[in-house]
Amino acid sequence: MERHHDAKAHTAEHIFARALQNMLGSESIQVLKVEHLGDVNKVYIRCKGLTMDDVHNAMLTVNRIIDENRSVIEHTFPSLDEAKSRFPELRAYDARISGRVRVVEIDGYDYSACTREHVSNTRECGFFIVKSVSRERDVSRVEYLVDDLAKQYAIGSVTRLASITSMLKANINALEVTLENILEELDALRSMVRKFTEDAVDALSAVRVKDLNLYYGCFSMLDDGTLLKKAGAMVKDDTTTKLVIFLNIKNDRANVTIASNHPRLDCSTLLKDMLARYGGKGGGKVEFATGYINSVDGNRIKQEVIEYIERALMAS
Repeated sequence: MERHHDAKAHTAEHIFARALQNMLGSESIQVLKVEHLGDVNKVYIRCKGLTMDDVHNAMLTVNRIIDENRSVIEHTFPSLDEAKSRFPELRAYDARISGRVRVVEIDGYDYSACTREHVSNTRECGFFIVKSVSRERDVSRVEYLVDDLAKQYAIGSVTRLASITSMLKANINALEVTLENILEELDALRSMVRKFTEDAVDALSAVRVKDLNLYYGCFSMLDDGTLLKKAGAMVKDDTTTKLVIFLNIKNDRANVTIASNHPRLDCSTLLKDMLARYGGKGGGKVEFATGYINSVDGNRIKQEVIEYIERALMAS
C-alpha cells in the first residue's frame, strides 16, 4: 500500500512540475528533491518567483491531467543525450545522471528522467492538493497530498473555512476583505498600545536609592517590545546611573524587564532573586535581563527591589 501511494504521489509530482514549467518557463524552475514521508509528500523546487497564484493554477492543471486518464509509459535510453534527442522537452537533473537513462512519459504531457515507481495511468492518482508552501531563499518546499488523503484534506479545509467565516460573521465571498479590515484595525490598536506604553514610561519619576535612580513601573497589558526598547534606551544615557524595572501584568503573571548601567548591579542576579520569590522563568546578563513571574504585587515588589539595591550596594 505504501509503495503504491508513493507511485501515485510521484506521478502527480511529475504533472505538477510540468504544469509549473509550462506556466513559468522551462528555465525558471528546477526540481531539486522529492520526498515521500508517510502520508505527506514534499517537493523542493528552485524558483525565484513562485507565487500562490502559480500553485493554484498548477493544481487545477494537475487535476485536469489526472482526470484525463493519460497513460504513464517508461522508456530506457543508453545515454541522456539520446533521451533528449527523442524527447527534446525532457526534464532532467543532468548533474545526477550518467549511463543508462529511464524516462517516464505522461502521455503527450510530460517527459522526465526518473528512477522511481509510477502508476500506469494518471487517474490512479485520484486527486492532488498542495497542503503548504514554505520558502528559503530561492527554494520552495511544497507539501502535497494525493488520492483519498487529498480529498479528505480538501473537505476538512472547506469545513474549517466555513467555521472561520461563521466565527467572523462574514460572507464567505468577502472573507478576504473582512480579514483585511480586521488586520487594519489590529495594526491600529497595536500602534495605540505602543503609544500608550511610551507615554506610560515617559511619565515615570525616578526614586533615588543610594547612588542611582530607580525607574520602576508596574503596568498592565502594555506592549512588551516597546518596554524592552525603552528600558534599553534609558540605560544607554550614562549621565546618571539608573536601574530600570518594568512589570507588565497579563492575566495571572507579569513579564519582567530589568536594565541597568550601574557598575555594581547585576540584572540577572536581581531577576533570579525575584524568580526565587515568585516563581517563573527568565535570564539575562549583568546589564539586561528578562523573564516572567507568576505572582504580582507591584508595591511589595518595588519595596523588595529597593531593599535588594541597598544590600547589593552596601555589600560592594
